[in-house]
Order: sequence, then C-alpha cells, then structure tokens
Amino acid sequence: MFNLVIIATGAGVLVTTRRERAAREARDRLAETRRAVVAERLRIARDLHDVLAHHLTLVNAQASVADYLLRTDPQAASTALHDISLNTRQALDELRATVGLLRQDDDTPDRATNNVEALHPVPGIDRLTGLLAGFRSAGTTISLAATGPPRALAPSGDPAAYRIVQEALTNATKHAPGAPVDVTLHWLPRHLDLRITNGPAPGLPPGHHGPGTGNGLIGMRERTLACGGTLTAGAAPDGGFVVHATIPIRDDPDSAAGPVRPGEVTS
Repeated sequence: MFNLVIIATGAGVLVTTRRERAAREARDRLAETRRAVVAERLRIARDLHDVLAHHLTLVNAQASVADYLLRTDPQAASTALHDISLNTRQALDELRATVGLLRQDDDTPDRATNNVEALHPVPGIDRLTGLLAGFRSAGTTISLAATGPPRALAPSGDPAAYRIVQEALTNATKHAPGAPVDVTLHWLPRHLDLRITNGPAPGLPPGHHGPGTGNGLIGMRERTLACGGTLTAGAAPDGGFVVHATIPIRDDPDSAAGPVRPGEVTS
C-alpha cells in the first residue's frame, strides 16, 4: 500500500511538472511572437516613414522650384515638374513593394525571391548616386567624397547605410533649406564610417527646426543598432547638423563592393 502511495505521488509530480513546463513553453512562445510582431511593426513604420518623408520632401521642394521658374524659365520649370512626376512614381513603387511583401504569407523560397525582385527591394549603398541626384534636382547642393577601398556591408547594414543618408538629406532639406550638404564615406577594414553634414540654413536663425516629429532620427538609430553599428546626431559648431554612423563590414574578408571609387569627389 505504501508503495502505491509513493508511485501515485511520483506520477502526480511528474504530470504537474510536465504541465508547468508546457505552460512555460507556451508563455515563452507567446512572448517571442509578441516581440517579433513589435519588431516587424517598427520595421514597417521605419520603411513607410523613410519612403514617404523622402519623396514628399523632394516633391515639396521641386514644386516650389517649379512655381518660381514658371515666370522666368518655363523649360526649367517643366524639368522640375517632370522630377515631381518621377518622385511620385518612385514613391508609389516603393509603397507597393512594402505593402506587397506584407501581404505575402505562403511564398516558397524561389517565389519569394522572384517577388522581391519584382517589387523593387530596399536599395543599398550602390544606389547612393541616384539618391543624391534626386536631391540635387530639387536644388540641394551636395558634395560626395569617398576614401578607402569599398567593401560589402553586412546584409542589414547595406540598406541601413542608404536609409541613413536618405533621412539625413531629407532632414537637411526640411530644416536647413538652401544649406550645402557634405556626404563622406570612409571605408575602413572593419566598418564604413559615414558622415552627413549640412551647414546652417541661410537666412534662418541658428538652431532652426522645420516641421517634423523626430521619427526619422529614431529610425536611423534603430536601423544602426539592428546592424551592429553606432550613430550620433547633433548640432555642429557652425549651427549646422552632423549625422555620424559606423556600419559593419561583412565578415567575408574578400568582399568588395561600393558605388563610389576611392577618393572620388562629386558635387
């Protein structure tokens, strides 16, 4: 009889332990799911902010240029209007890409790859020249300098570098219209040192801030941390603004890539 009590007690403990373990594992899975949902929500918010803020800022600037030129240089005004059309089309393409990827939940690897290519994936540092051209068409003076042999960035670091430059230029256009911007890429053995500096806004008081919520700076920091880099952003001594980021190089020592040749300077 005593042995039966021991066996029953042991069985009860075993069942209780298994139930507690199953409940704990279920709670852990739920917590992980919630973390994944929050992370995905933040990623979507960053992508939508970057796409809309960038293109709408350019459209606003180009519309002002076109309005001014209509009375003095109709041909140049026509070019500005064409650039507006181009930017709105690009914005729609990127929005379709983001929404399209979100709506897919049953892709095979091959199908997913094909869909991503068709939906214009998030650009990387290799498309930096085109990004700068868009801002220049809106009247922003930008210089680009690169030193050191270009290297391939970490997978999440490549789009992060592009988005950081994009957001820094968008902020410069909004908060310091008319100020020149310097973009510098310094390729080092273990990381890309990226610096975007704009001067003070002509005719505006030092420290002037245009309309904005600060979400762009938050997004830049989140992207940088996600790829293992660092980012600082703040006022420059001359009243301008500086964004400085470091983006890790891919582990492969033989990797080499980059849109700008070492030492190239363009403006």
